[in-house]
Amino acid sequence: MTAPHIMKPVIKPAASVVFLLLILLHLARAGGPKYVAGVSYFNQGTAGTPLTWAQGAVNYYTDQGNLSTTVSGPQGDALVADAFSQWTSIPNVAVVATHAGQLAEDVNGTNVFRNSDGSITMPADIMPTAVATPVGIVYDADGTVTNALLGQGAGDSSQCFDNAVFGGPDNFGVAAHLLHALVVINGNCVAQLPNPDVEYRLVRVLGRVLGMGWSQMNLNVQTRIPPPTADDYAGFSIMHATDLPSCVPISSCYSNGGHVNPYQPKVDDEAALGRLYPGTGFAAGTARIRGRVYFANAGGEPGQAMQGVNVVARWIDPETNQPSGTYAAASVSGFLFAGNVGTTVTGFNDSSGQPFNRWGSGDQKLEGFFDLAGLQIPNGGSSGQFQLIAEKLDPLWSNTVGPYQPWQVVPSGSLTPIIVSVTLGGDTQQDIVMQASASQKPDWFGPTNYQTPAPLAVSGDWAAALGPYGSLDYFWFTGQLNRTVSVLVSALDDFGVPTESKAQPVIGMWELSDPGTFPAPANTPSAFNSAIFGTTLLNAQLLKTTSFRVGIADIRGDGRPDYRYHARVLYGDHINPPRASAAGGTPVAIQGLGFEANTGVSSGASNARSLTVSVGQMLVSMPPKADGLHDVTLIDPPTAATSVMSSVVIYGAGSNDVLRLITGANPPTPVGGQAPNPVRVQVLAPDGVTPVTGASVFLSATPPISFSACAGANSCTVFSDQSGQVSTLISALSAGASKIMVQLAPASYPTPQQVQTTLVGIESALDLALVPQNTWAVQGATLNVALTTRVLSNGSPLRGRIVNFSLYRGSGTLNPASATTDNLGYASTTLQLSSFAAEVDGSACVGSNNNPCQNFHLLPVASSALRLQAIAGDLQVVTVGQAFQAMVVRVIDTSVPPNPVQGASVFFQTLIGRASGGALIVSGGDTKFTRDEMPVILGSTQAFMTSDVNGLVNMEPSTDGIQGALAILGMATAGGSNQEFALQSLWPVTE
Repeated sequence: MTAPHIMKPVIKPAASVVFLLLILLHLARAGGPKYVAGVSYFNQGTAGTPLTWAQGAVNYYTDQGNLSTTVSGPQGDALVADAFSQWTSIPNVAVVATHAGQLAEDVNGTNVFRNSDGSITMPADIMPTAVATPVGIVYDADGTVTNALLGQGAGDSSQCFDNAVFGGPDNFGVAAHLLHALVVINGNCVAQLPNPDVEYRLVRVLGRVLGMGWSQMNLNVQTRIPPPTADDYAGFSIMHATDLPSCVPISSCYSNGGHVNPYQPKVDDEAALGRLYPGTGFAAGTARIRGRVYFANAGGEPGQAMQGVNVVARWIDPETNQPSGTYAAASVSGFLFAGNVGTTVTGFNDSSGQPFNRWGSGDQKLEGFFDLAGLQIPNGGSSGQFQLIAEKLDPLWSNTVGPYQPWQVVPSGSLTPIIVSVTLGGDTQQDIVMQASASQKPDWFGPTNYQTPAPLAVSGDWAAALGPYGSLDYFWFTGQLNRTVSVLVSALDDFGVPTESKAQPVIGMWELSDPGTFPAPANTPSAFNSAIFGTTLLNAQLLKTTSFRVGIADIRGDGRPDYRYHARVLYGDHINPPRASAAGGTPVAIQGLGFEANTGVSSGASNARSLTVSVGQMLVSMPPKADGLHDVTLIDPPTAATSVMSSVVIYGAGSNDVLRLITGANPPTPVGGQAPNPVRVQVLAPDGVTPVTGASVFLSATPPISFSACAGANSCTVFSDQSGQVSTLISALSAGASKIMVQLAPASYPTPQQVQTTLVGIESALDLALVPQNTWAVQGATLNVALTTRVLSNGSPLRGRIVNFSLYRGSGTLNPASATTDNLGYASTTLQLSSFAAEVDGSACVGSNNNPCQNFHLLPVASSALRLQAIAGDLQVVTVGQAFQAMVVRVIDTSVPPNPVQGASVFFQTLIGRASGGALIVSGGDTKFTRDEMPVILGSTQAFMTSDVNGLVNMEPSTDGIQGALAILGMATAGGSNQEFALQSLWPVTE
C-alpha cells in the first residue's frame, strides 16, 4: 500500500518559544485547568494533576524598555501589576505574583528576529529554559517582536484585537509544575494608559499563565439568545474562549452599559482559580458539588461516563426561586481525563513528536468527572440550593474549551435540571445520568482488536459504533496487486444523521501480516477529509496480493456509545472474462466489495453500461476501446470514492496474441474480377488455441485491391468474430502482383503482428472471373448454388456476352444453361442439386467458342463431419426494451483448415423463462456469471435453418411475445455438433 507522507516540522532551538506557544494553545486543557499531567513525561503518580506554579508563587520579570513610544516602562509595570492583582486579590486563593525584577535587556527587534532559515533569535532570559526568570513580560514598543514571533504584519496596530497581548506557559516540570511563561504586550496597541481593552487581554493571558483554561458561562452574553440580563453580564466569565471581532471597545459587548468591568474575574473565574490554588479558607468558605456524567444504559442506569459536557451550577435566589446568572460556576466533564491519546491509525505522537498521552489521566474513573468546588453562597448565607444543568459546549464560541477541544462532541441525551442543596464547607456527590442517551449495543461483527479483525462484509457496507472508550474496529479482506480501494466512514448522530459533532473517524490500512506499524502505512491524518459532510475517505493502493487489515478509530482514541458510523468499502477485485471486444458491448462481471446501484464503471474516458448489480458483483457492458491492456475504474458518484483495477482487462488484441493466416492463396485473377478464395485470418491468444474476439485487424494492399470487408474500399479496420476470424473477399484492381498486408492492432502496437499474401491481377482482351469455384455442401441435401461470372476486357466489363454453363461430372440442373452479361459484365446461373451425394464439377465459358473458361466444383461433406462454430451473439445481456442481436453460427467441416459448408440444416431450440427476482442466470463459455437454474419456464421455440454458401446461419432470437425481463437459453445443433447460447434481458438499473 502507498501511504501519505506527513512532514514533521523542524524547529531550531532559538525558535522553540514560538513553537511551544503555538502548539500549546492547541493542546491546552480547558473547562477547568489549562494543563493536566498525563501518563508520559511527568512523574509517576502525577497523572490527572493540574499544572500550577509551585507553592502558588509567580515571580515575573519585566522588560527594561518602554511599553510603547508614548508609555514608559514603569507605567507598563503598573499595568502588569494591576492585571495580576485581578487574580491574586481573589479571596481564599493561594497565589502570589511578585515583580521580582527586570529582564537583562530591553527586548526589541534588535535582539528578537527571524533568521533566513525561519528560526528565531532571542535573548536567553526569555527562552523556555530560563527558569531563573520564570515569567518574562516583554514590552514590544514598536511591534517588531510580535512580527518576529507571529509573522510580518502581526505587530501592526490594525492587528490589536488579536495580538495586543499574547503568550503563555512554555516549560513544564516533571512534578506537574509550570516552570516558565512568556507574555508579550504589543506597544503599538498602547498609546496611553489606562487602556481597558489591553488590560482586558492582559488579564486573560495572565489567567492562562496561572494555569487556567477557558470556560463557558452565560454564553447568551455573546450569542444574545436569549437576550442577556444584568445578572448574566455580572456572571460572564472573563475566561470565555472567543471574542467577537466587532467588540471594539470590549466594553461595548461585556460591560452592560458600564455597569460591569470586563476584565474583572467573575464568580466562575474565582472558583476555577480557587480549585487550582485553594487557600486555607477556600473549602470552608465555599461549597462543592462533584460527580460524573454518564450515558444511560438500556435500563436507564449509569453506563459509560461521558466526557465533554459543560456542567453548570447556579445558585437559586430564594426570593425569586430563579437560578442566578451571577453566582454560577461551570466545569466540563472529563476535564482531568485524557481527551486525545492518539490511535494505531494516526499514531500516538503529535506533530512535534511528543506523545499525546502526556496530557490528561488515563484513569477511567476520571472519565466524565466534573468538579464544581468554589461555589459561593451570597448574602452571608451558610446554605443554599443550586440548579445543576448539563449543556453542550458551543463549537463556535467554545471550541477550545474542555478535553475534546478543538473537536467538540455534542452530548447524547438530555438532563432535567437537578436541584442540589449545599452548605458552606460541604462536599456533595451528585452524578448525572443523561436520559434517552445512546446505549452501547453489540456490533454485528463482535469484538475486534488488531490481532483478531473481523471479516469484511461482502456487501462492503455496514454500520457500527466505536465504543466503549479506546475501542477501534478492525476488519480484513483479501486484495490484489495493482488495485486501489476506497474506504468511507461517515459519523452519525444519535438519530443516524451524518454529523461532525460526534466521532472524528480516521481510517488506516495495514497488511494483515503487519505485526503493528503505528501510524498505519496508509491512513487519513485527519477526519472529514472528503467533500461529503461528516465523511472521512481513505484511498489506498495495494502493492501486493495478500490480505489487508482496515482499522476505524476516533482520531482522539476515544470511544463511546454515541460514536456511531456508517462505513463502506469500494473495491474492485477482478473481472470475468478478462478480455473484451475493442468494438464494445462485451458483458463482463466485476467482483468486489461495496457495489451499489449507482456505482459507475469506466475504462479511461469511456463509461460502461451497468446491466445489473448484486452483492459483491456487477454486470456491465464494456464500452469500445483501443486494443491493449486497460484499467477499469469504479466510482461512487455521491462521494467520488474510486477503486482502480489497473491493467485488468485486455481489449481486442493483447501484446502477445498471435495472428494466423488461414487461407489467402488465389490463382491469377482478372482485373475487375473477384478472386475465388477469401483471405481469412484468425487471432489467437498466446496459447495459440483460444480465439480472440473483437481484435482490431487492419487490411491493406500495395498496389491497392478491393476488400469486401471494407465495402469495396482498399483498406479498413475490422473486428475479429467470436471464432477469432476475419474473412474478406478480394478483387484485383490492377495488373501485376499486389502484396496484401493484414496487421493486428497497428494503432496500439508499434510493431504489430502481421501476415501477408499476394493477389496477381491479369488482363487481356477477354477474361472471365467466376465465384464460387469451390463449394462444400452437406451430403444428401437438396439445395441451390448460385454461380456468378464476370466478363472483362482489360479490366473493363463487357455487356451482352453469352456465358455457357455445363457439368462434366456428377448430376444437377443449371438454370439457365446460358446467360447474357449485364451492363457490369455479370452473368449468373443456379445449380440445382437434389439429394446431393457425390462431387459435381462443371465449367463456365464465354461465347460460341467457349473460351475463356473457368471451372467450379461442388464437394460433399458427410453429416458426421459437420461442426458448429460460434460467430456472434451466443452470450448476450441487454436491458428490457433493447433488442437482442442475431445469434450467428458457421457450419464447417473437419478439414484443416476447415471449410464452410452450405446447405446444412441447423436446429435451434430455446427455452424462454424468467428468473426469480430478476436474478442473473446466463453463462457462456468460460464466462459464468452464476450457477442458478431458471425457475420459471414461460415458453419455448424450435426452428430449422439452412447454412448459406459461407456456412453461416443467422438466427433472430424470439421472445415469443412474452414481455419484461426474460432469459433465453438454447442450443444449436448440426450433425453431431452442438453450440449453446444464453441471452437475458434485465430491468434497467435504477439508483
